[in-house]
Amino acid sequence: MANNSQFDNLPQIKLIPLNDEAVCMEQRTGRDRPAKIAAPTDIRLVKVLEFLRSNNLAPNSRKLYERELKRFLGWTQLHYHELRPRHFGLYKEYLRDEVKTDVQKPLSKSSINAGVAALKSFFKWMCYTYPDIIATNPTLGIKLEKVPLPPAQSLTPEQMERVWAALELLGETKLRDTALVHILSHGLRAGEIVELNVGSFDGKLLFLPDTKTNEPRLVPLKKESREVLQEYLRSRIESGEELNSLTPLMISHHASFKGERLSYHGIYFAVEKIGEIAGIEDLHPHSFRHTYATDLILLGLDPAHARKLTGHQSDRAFRRYTLRGEQQAAIAAYYRAIGEDESE
Repeated sequence: MANNSQFDNLPQIKLIPLNDEAVCMEQRTGRDRPAKIAAPTDIRLVKVLEFLRSNNLAPNSRKLYERELKRFLGWTQLHYHELRPRHFGLYKEYLRDEVKTDVQKPLSKSSINAGVAALKSFFKWMCYTYPDIIATNPTLGIKLEKVPLPPAQSLTPEQMERVWAALELLGETKLRDTALVHILSHGLRAGEIVELNVGSFDGKLLFLPDTKTNEPRLVPLKKESREVLQEYLRSRIESGEELNSLTPLMISHHASFKGERLSYHGIYFAVEKIGEIAGIEDLHPHSFRHTYATDLILLGLDPAHARKLTGHQSDRAFRRYTLRGEQQAAIAAYYRAIGEDESE
């Protein structure tokens, strides 16, 4: 028989739960009792977080999608493969009849559509990424609420003049913010500008490899904007910065992030500051995108070409700009027909 004395001094074996958040051991009370298992993390949420990470979403869009998808997971305990179109019809009714805003008002049709659109986008991704879980998209038959097409929120020529004048009053950030506004004025989204590198600019065009529509895009810059951007890059070289093709095109002047890539929130902050100086309430980066798209139509550019330049995926989303162009053309035609000068 083996001598067990050699094992007498070995430490006692202690079993450690694999997930100390999901497993909590109850104290024993004189008799053996099974371990108490806490509710595991909702496995469905894992797929939501994967979806958010794998899509090129702007910060605000990511926050909206995350909020809406978590709301849906809180509404039903059904797993993804158990969901049917009728469940989404019931959920849409829930959004319309039971969910309230912070001031206890019913959700607007646009807010309901935001929730439905988030679900449509997520389940389209699920069907493509995990066809073994969901073979058919259960949200295909769910319709969005009909809402009037919002007008283009473009800036007037007078407001743009105030923006250019405000830029002249800036200090350290003057060259960068002037270049930033010139780029925004060519229809780029804030999230697209964040990703631009020095190598994205070839002296005439901006190349956007990653866009909201996941399609690369070339954006031609007018001469004045090219010169402004070149001056900004030249000033950085003269200050001792070494630029290469992967150097961020726009950099931060914030004390904590000086010299680093200008962030999405940094762009918004810079534009808000310009708006305050210019006396333009609620100026935001997208204002310049609206202005650019509207101007393309007013210049008479083919809408298909204009959409290619702006990177709009939806005909309906771009329709607000063509509507204004058509209205302006009709007004001009009316004054010509009656023999009056439109400017009088």
